[in-house]
This record gives sequence, structure tokens and C-alpha cells, in this order.
Amino acid sequence: MKYLIIFLTFLAVNQCNEKNKETHFIDGDAPGVANGMRVYLNDLDENGRTVVVDTSIVMEEKFYFDKKEELNNEEIRFLTLDGSQGNFLLLIENDHLEVRIKKDSLFDSDVVGSKSNEDLKIFKKRQSTYATNSKRYRSERAAALKSGDNAAAMSVTNQWSTAENDFRDYASQMVTSHNSSVIAPMILGELLNSKMLDEKKSRAIFNEFDPRVRETVMAQRIDAYLKKAESVAVGAKAPDFEGASPSGEVIRLHEVLGKVTLIDFWASWCGPCRRENPNVVSAYNKYHDKGFNILSVSLDRNGAEKAWKDAIIKDKMDWNHVSRLQYFGPLAKLYNVNAIPATFLLDENGIIIATNLRGQQLHLKLEELLGPS
Repeated sequence: MKYLIIFLTFLAVNQCNEKNKETHFIDGDAPGVANGMRVYLNDLDENGRTVVVDTSIVMEEKFYFDKKEELNNEEIRFLTLDGSQGNFLLLIENDHLEVRIKKDSLFDSDVVGSKSNEDLKIFKKRQSTYATNSKRYRSERAAALKSGDNAAAMSVTNQWSTAENDFRDYASQMVTSHNSSVIAPMILGELLNSKMLDEKKSRAIFNEFDPRVRETVMAQRIDAYLKKAESVAVGAKAPDFEGASPSGEVIRLHEVLGKVTLIDFWASWCGPCRRENPNVVSAYNKYHDKGFNILSVSLDRNGAEKAWKDAIIKDKMDWNHVSRLQYFGPLAKLYNVNAIPATFLLDENGIIIATNLRGQQLHLKLEELLGPS
């Protein structure tokens, strides 16, 4: 009798699943996954944090997700599995999907009969290969520089540059050829995050997206990012701001403009910033008498006031400084600064005429604008 009850229960569950299968938008196979393990359908919130959208329990190596509502557009989600590392990126649509997950390598899971998902998988593999090669190039170049073999370092740099250009071209072509799919903003967002495409080129690509795609959450985030970037691009009026100097005096950008002014975002903890500071000091000493001013904006954290002040003295930065000691806070957001050092060169009217000039590039631009020192 006990076995009969178990059989009837199993049969009832299967019949229920078959009856409701038409409500599923994902049916999944999970070979080797034990009963009771959970598969999670995830999204990212606006801050990039994982949000679980739905959960399915594996039974007899099967799982499914019911459709909650009709989608206006395709959406990107990713699957995770109890006890497994990584995730599987998935393009979901209103159409039914069949997924076969690989518990030992979720990244290599498959979607049956979906050209868009196959294209997405190919892209992610190309991206993973590029990331692995970049890590190797970085290590090899560092080793060559440490040993003093500049020729080897240059050779590795050239190989790395070629690999980067190849991947950029491939990814850009993927975006262009999928501009009616949510794949496009996903890849464009990654190109922007990695600084492989500048904002001007990204805007041109974005404007070619299908109107439906431009309405997706992912595309709207890119649009907002580009609008903010465009507000501090070359040719734009630099947003005015104020901050406290090391002595507590309030300094406003418009009050310290020279014939040419450099806004320099930096921090005492930023190694690349500190290494660039001697070059900025040299430029200031050469061109200040000709009308070159600098306003440095420190992104030091709350509690690091002494470190900020000590770095100014140690690096001999004898010009105007402000900070709110808020790390990548409101001032960084105002100028769309996500990494430092970041610089903006302004004319006497506060119009941005160049960005992120380093080393000799800064000196050459100042000579062009102000004449020989």
C-alpha cells in the first residue's frame, strides 16, 4: 500500500506538471543535481546587486519557472544553483525556453533552440578568453619591466593592444548586428565600463538601437550614464561646485578660473595620482605666471583629512585644493568620475577643452594654449 501511495503521488505531481507546462517559460534539465536543490532566477538592481526574482526546486533532475507576466521587451537574467560556483546568463523572452544546466560549470550551460542565447553565449566565451589573455599580458609585462627588458615589455604591450582592438571590434559588431535585441545594451554597457569605447562613439551606437530596446531598463541606465558624461564632455560648460580647502575656506570653481584651469580629481591613497603629481607640479610651475590655475579635488574618505593635507605638502602641490572627504561622492558624481586620476582642462569661460591629459600631453596642450614657458 505504501508503494502505491508513493506511486500515485508521483503520478499526480507529474500530471500536474504536464497540465501546467503551458504556463512555464523556462523548463530546465539539471543532470546530476540532487532533489531539493534550488535554482535561482536572478536580476541586478540599479546598484549592481543581485536580486532573486524567482526560485525553483529540482525534482528528478528537472526544474521550471512559471511566467509571471508578459514581457514588453527581452530581458537579461542569470541562473544560479545551490552548491555551484558562477552563473549562467540568459536572455528571456515571451517564448518558451529549454535550459540544460551543467552543475560543474554553469557558465557552459545551454539553451535549446534560441539563436539569441547562443549568440550571447559565444560573446561571453570570447569575453572570458580576452579577460584571461589580458591577465596574462599584464603579468608578463610586469615581469619584463621588473627585469629591465624593455623590448620584451613593448612586445607584450603590442600583443595586448592587438587583442584589445580585436575584441573591441568584435563586440562593437555584435552590438550593431543585435540592435533590436537587449543583447545590444548589455554589451555596450560592458564596453563602456571597460573604457573600450568612449561616450561619443557609444552614443552613436545607442542611437541606432530599436526604439523598443531603448525603453529597456538596461538601455535607460546607459542613456542616463551617457547624458551625465555628455554634460562634462569637451565643449560643455564645466558644472560649478564648491568645497572646503585644507584651511576650511570655501572655494568655488568660478572664483578661481584662470586663462586655463585644470580640475584634478585625485586622492592621497591613489598611487597613479601620486605618481602623476610631479608632472602636474612641473606644469603649474612653468605656466602659472601665464594664467594657468589648478583646482584639485580630493576623493579622500571621511576621517582621512590628515592624510589629504600631508599628501599636498609632501607632493608640493602649491595651488587651490578642496575636498568634502566623501570618497566618490557628490563631486565625483557631478563630473561622472568613476576612477582617478581624472582631469578636466577649462578655458577662461569654464568650457571644457580637454580631458585626462597626462605627462607630456598636458605640457604640449598648455604650450599650445598659453605659448612657450
